[in-house]
Amino acid sequence: MRIITLLVLLLLAAGNASFAQVALPAAAEQVGQPSPTDSPRVRAATTASLSDSMRQTIHKLFKRGRLFGTISAVSGGVLLGSGTGYALSGESFRNTGFSIIGGVSALVIGTMNMVQFSRRREREVIAALERGQPLPRYAVRWMPLVGK
Repeated sequence: MRIITLLVLLLLAAGNASFAQVALPAAAEQVGQPSPTDSPRVRAATTASLSDSMRQTIHKLFKRGRLFGTISAVSGGVLLGSGTGYALSGESFRNTGFSIIGGVSALVIGTMNMVQFSRRREREVIAALERGQPLPRYAVRWMPLVGK
């Protein structure tokens, strides 16, 4: 059972690394050529305010991301504590090692999610959406958690 838990946590850690990937700018912007959205009319049209439902959806997404991070970090801390308790009582590596490795990985995953879905990042994403930029990839991947 602990081996399955460890494998699941390692899989989640590997999946979380893919959330942190950043999209590169378009090829025209890399070369230094002006993009078609540089005209003042286009910029004025894209700075329109977001609807309340969109703001609430983004807030709900980031709130759930922070909640998942907190739950993961707390459960990782508990698992790490139990592994440390096993080690102090002289248990075998089967009890101590898997608890410590699983606890550390869950703690890292939780901490990364709490940083990724922080309130500061939420404000940055909302400001970027108001400027007409797309939703970041990591947020798009979490959108099915929001539901309807």
